[in-house]
Amino acid sequence: MTPPTYSRLVIFRKANDEIVVGHLSRFGPLGFVEEGMDLVACFRRAEDARAAAASLKERGIRWDLAADVAEGDPLQAFRAASRPFPVGARLWLDPGDPSDSAPPSGRVALRIPASRAFGTGGHESTRLALVALEEELTGGESVLDVGTGSGVLALAAAALGASEAFGYDTDFDAVLVARENVRRHSFGKLVRLAAAEASAVGGRFGIVVANLLPEEFFGIRAEVLPRVAAGGKLILSGIPLDREAEVVASVRSRKFTLAGRRIENDWTSVCLRRAS
Repeated sequence: MTPPTYSRLVIFRKANDEIVVGHLSRFGPLGFVEEGMDLVACFRRAEDARAAAASLKERGIRWDLAADVAEGDPLQAFRAASRPFPVGARLWLDPGDPSDSAPPSGRVALRIPASRAFGTGGHESTRLALVALEEELTGGESVLDVGTGSGVLALAAAALGASEAFGYDTDFDAVLVARENVRRHSFGKLVRLAAAEASAVGGRFGIVVANLLPEEFFGIRAEVLPRVAAGGKLILSGIPLDREAEVVASVRSRKFTLAGRRIENDWTSVCLRRAS
C-alpha cells in the first residue's frame, strides 16, 4: 500500500508574517512548523501547496517547495519534539502529543497539540491574546472567542476564571479540532463551540477576543462590535505593528476607547473598552 504523502512549503523569513499567515491559511494547510528562522507550511494536496506558493511568489516572498513527501502524519514529529512553555504569569502551553507535562506551581496547563487549526501559542499573536486575557479578565465574565481556531483562547478564558466561553469559527474542521482540545481539559465544560458565520452569533459578552489579521477583522467588524457588552472589553490581536493605528481607528469612537496595548516583536494586541 502506497504511504500517504504531503507537501512542504518552506517560507524563508522572518519577513512579512502577516502576508504569510493570511495567504497560506486560504489554501487549507494541515498546519505550520517553525524550523529555525523559517516557517514550514504542510499541505496534504500538492496542488494546494503549489497554489499557495504561487500566491507568495506574486508578493515577492522567497520559498521552497517539496511535494510528495512520504509521511503518515506531517505534524507527528513536530508534536513529539515539542516542549511546553510558559505564557504570561499563569499559563503553561503544551503543544506535544502525548500532552501530559506537569505545569509549574501556580500555572494552568493548556494542552493544544499542533494541528491544522491555528493557535498552539507558538505565534506572537496568540501569545499576545493569551496575555491580554490573563491581564484583562478579572473573573466571572462571559467571553466570546471570534475565529476560535484550535480553541486555545476560549480554553484560556475558562482556565482564567470566565463564567463561560463561547468560540466560533467558519472552518468546520477547525471546530472539530477545538472540540477535541476542549475534551482534554476539566474546565472545558465551561466552553461551547460552534461552526458559524459572525452574522449568526448573538448575545453580549463581557470580553470579546479576536485573533485575526486586519482584513479578516474588517470584514466582520459590524457583526463583532455589538457583541461587546456595555462596560465590556474588546481584545484584538493578530495586528502587525505598522497597522495598529489603522485597526484602532476603525473601532475607536465615543463607544470604544483604547484601554491597553501589548507588543511582541512585530505584532501588537490592543484592548478597547466599551462605554457603560
